[in-house]
Amino acid sequence: MRHNTFPALAAIASVLVAPPAAAQNTCASEPLAVQVLGSGGPHAGDTRASAGYLVWQNGKAVVMVDAGGGTFLRFGEAGARLQDLALLAISHLHPDHVSDLPALLWLSETTRKQPLKAAGPSGGGAFPPFDTFINRLFDPDTGAFPILGGTVGKPGQGVRLDLTVVDAAAGTAQRVPADAGIEVSAIGVPHADVSSVAYKVLIGGRSIVFAADQNGTDPKFAEFASGADVLVMHLAVAQQTAPFLAQVHARPSTVGQVAQGAKAKTLVLSHFMKAPPAFPTPQFFSLSDLDGAIAEVRKAYSGTVQAAADLQCIPIR
Repeated sequence: MRHNTFPALAAIASVLVAPPAAAQNTCASEPLAVQVLGSGGPHAGDTRASAGYLVWQNGKAVVMVDAGGGTFLRFGEAGARLQDLALLAISHLHPDHVSDLPALLWLSETTRKQPLKAAGPSGGGAFPPFDTFINRLFDPDTGAFPILGGTVGKPGQGVRLDLTVVDAAAGTAQRVPADAGIEVSAIGVPHADVSSVAYKVLIGGRSIVFAADQNGTDPKFAEFASGADVLVMHLAVAQQTAPFLAQVHARPSTVGQVAQGAKAKTLVLSHFMKAPPAFPTPQFFSLSDLDGAIAEVRKAYSGTVQAAADLQCIPIR
């Protein structure tokens, strides 16, 4: 398949990735920080983007975790640059964690020349392995976005992705390659029948752990996250949620217990969810009473708790 390139697009690429003048980017001035790109879930209707996070080091966004709907906009508002990323890590393949990936990679070859390391989970059930998923998106002959064939090392546009597939069923932590001397590891976490992985980023002796969507039932995760300077956990459901939802997302009390077991210094709660339209029991979800859900977390966790908001910066000092 032959693709036309558009030279004029390269000329405007810097405009497309520039943050708006009104954006507040406090993370760029911090030696080390976590920034929330999206603090919401899969249901539209509030002002939150879906899940996504950045790790900043000395003025550069060096790690991005997840790319849910709206995170492409937030990435630009944050002042982040694709050419600075040492790793793009995807926790799982639900659309609210990965749907903005094509937007992030469109025109990427105009701003970044070296390959971008990217990691994601092994397959299972309805979800393919991460490398198969990427090829289904971008292969120039069979992909949904064939013009981005460059991402898979074939004709087309897009920076090439250097892929790592994390075995979510291994039961042990695995090293994830990253540029710039950053140490990253990952471990599978239980998220009903979805292949999902959590990530730990180590920089200068400090650790940031992204727990991903999980139900909190695997004790190995607390060991993996032990002593985290910042632990990002998702608070999608309310304490009184139905058992079937608690198999997908941890109840607030469980979130608190996991964070306490990990002895995390700061717990950042994110991925808040509202009920889908016409859902008969909206009180099953965290945004029906966010203060109440956070109070349940605090009953079990004695450290510092922060409720995430889009573009919020959490310095690590």
